[in-house]
Amino acid sequence: MLSVSSVKRKIKSIKNIRQITRAMMLVAAAKMKKAELSIRSARPYARSMEQILSSVAMRAGKDVHPLLTPREVQRQLVIMVTSQRGLCGGFNANITKNTLNFLMQQTIPTTLICIGQKGMLYFKHMKWDIVSNHSMPDKITYNGCEDIARKIIELYLSHRFDKVYISYNEFKSVFQQCPTIKQLIPIEPAAAPANRIITDYLYEPTINIVLEQLLAQDIAIQIQRVLLESAAAEHSARMVAMESATKSAGEMIDALSLSYNRARQAGITREISEIVGAAEALVQ
Repeated sequence: MLSVSSVKRKIKSIKNIRQITRAMMLVAAAKMKKAELSIRSARPYARSMEQILSSVAMRAGKDVHPLLTPREVQRQLVIMVTSQRGLCGGFNANITKNTLNFLMQQTIPTTLICIGQKGMLYFKHMKWDIVSNHSMPDKITYNGCEDIARKIIELYLSHRFDKVYISYNEFKSVFQQCPTIKQLIPIEPAAAPANRIITDYLYEPTINIVLEQLLAQDIAIQIQRVLLESAAAEHSARMVAMESATKSAGEMIDALSLSYNRARQAGITREISEIVGAAEALVQ
């Protein structure tokens, strides 16, 4: 049985840990709320961008640009988005497992670009081919995503890769993050509704130049949306994990407090017994 002083030290240590996990839970909750607002604003914008691109591509023709034209796939690229830091429950494990399952099913050589340190460390340990890795930014901006998109487009147009996927955790709710893999390039424009009214537009300088600019912007916007989805999912997973850790710490403190009181009571009982025994010995 642990001594009273030992139990007391353990209680103090766990109380300190509980303070930290509670603070992390509150910070994660604040960040999650902010990230959730960002993703709810980004989703309609990304959908509108896809609709505009679909409209222009329909008029220009799918074969007018290589980013729209499927070709024989000899080598693939997967962009995987994980977190920069841990302590977020099964967030990173879920996405790395889903990505690994996808990679193992492929019969074509597949390379990775990792965004986020945790995913990079996992697949580096697996000795998988990683063409580049990027830190998951604390502040997700269009300019930062545009740089990543520019590099991916360059790799695709130079025929280093013939198909590009992106793997990430989609934010569904505070308690649900869904590992998702979707095709990024070649872009598949959304099909127009059957009852949609076709309107003619005048494109300046030309429809092909407008389409080329839209394609680059669409890829950057889709990457930005994915990073925002992942950030919201990460913060919600961390909030839930820290809430669970705080609750577990409280339960441990309760259990140790009970042990502490029992040990203290046993010590007092022992001291009383010793005093009574000594008194009886003096009387005799």
